[in-house]
Amino acid sequence: MRNWIIAAAALVAVVAPGVAAAQTGYVGAVYGNVDPDGAGDEDFYGIEGAVAFSGSGSIVFEVDASIVDADDSDTSYGLTGHVLMRNDSHAVGGFIGLADSENSDTTWFGGLEANKYFDQWTLAGAVFYGNNDDNDVDGYGINVEGRYFVQDNLRLDANIGYGQVDTGVGDDDVTTYGVAAEYQLASFPVSFTAGYHTFDSDAAEADVWSIGIRYNFGGQTLRDRDRSGASQASLTSVGRFFAY
Repeated sequence: MRNWIIAAAALVAVVAPGVAAAQTGYVGAVYGNVDPDGAGDEDFYGIEGAVAFSGSGSIVFEVDASIVDADDSDTSYGLTGHVLMRNDSHAVGGFIGLADSENSDTTWFGGLEANKYFDQWTLAGAVFYGNNDDNDVDGYGINVEGRYFVQDNLRLDANIGYGQVDTGVGDDDVTTYGVAAEYQLASFPVSFTAGYHTFDSDAAEADVWSIGIRYNFGGQTLRDRDRSGASQASLTSVGRFFAY
């Protein structure tokens, strides 16, 4: 259970992807700390990336990926693909992904996602199902995220999520909520991130904070990236906490 809390919380806090030769996206590095209740805290660090590219018409494809290591836990990685129909007012679509670690505990997850765009903020939501055959675990959940743009290159986030996991010996309710921020420099395509999240289940609790730096390619502001670029990683990676 401790490894699940540490690996899953770190992956959700980091969130991201990497693929070459695409239109817009980012690559970055993250450092943070996970403090499971009664188990001792642990530092983690990793790399992340995301990329979005256009298909025909209003179709947009996105790929997210991350690799995270911690002091006393296995290296974990995640990969998620999205297909979205997006216009100036909203986006709807679906996603499928996996999370894995050095001990080969693989979790598959997928679901539906949607964004509604307002002038200065975005309301986003996702519903998902996850399965881990290695540990005979499956579950479902929902995550809701609000993104507010103080200015085009300053984004503030808040999210709340709920899931129910069937561990084979009973159900485990999981709640997650947190806040985050990202600021991109005006003169150079580098941004800085910070976040704090809490994970609360019937079996364990964990608090997570993280900081990071990203190189953004494609010439977009953070608000542009939210409306037309790689913007879904923080919303859908919550499915990875089914990786018991």
